[in-house]
Amino acid sequence: MIQINLLPVREWRKKEAVRQQISIFVLSLILLMLGLLVTGLTIQGKVRAQRQELATLEKNKAKFAYVNKKIQTVNKKRKQVEDKFKAIEKLQEGRTTTVKILDEIVSSIPIDRLWLTKLSLKENNVQLGGVALDNHTVALFMRRLETSPMCRSVNLINTRQKSIQGHALMEFGLQLNIQTQQKS
Repeated sequence: MIQINLLPVREWRKKEAVRQQISIFVLSLILLMLGLLVTGLTIQGKVRAQRQELATLEKNKAKFAYVNKKIQTVNKKRKQVEDKFKAIEKLQEGRTTTVKILDEIVSSIPIDRLWLTKLSLKENNVQLGGVALDNHTVALFMRRLETSPMCRSVNLINTRQKSIQGHALMEFGLQLNIQTQQKS
């Protein structure tokens, strides 16, 4: 005998397939929402932790601002002290240079024949003025200065005869160009 299935199986299978697809879609949508919720909560937790760390760092920054100001004032004072030391070193160098220049000049003077009345030192130039017994004594003094290792050049500015207490003497003016040794 022939059996006929009058039940709507095909429709039922179609409905079941649609129901299954809707269930899968809803389940996927729920899983997607859960994934987004978990991701959002994780990111929110990280943001909260970063904000707390930022607040802690801001508090530390406020604490260390005082220390930074102290460091800046100490650095300023250190620079001032270094500048003072440099100035002292420069003065010390200039002091010994001046003594050496004066020693060279004094050792070049012909004894009892020449007297200095004026000496002026500005940077590398020395202006000398004085009186001598004659022109030969002035020339001898100039030659001695020229042989000095500190003198670059010796220039005669002027000479003229002058009477001092009845004696005819030569008044002269010299300009020396001095070579100073600078420390690097």
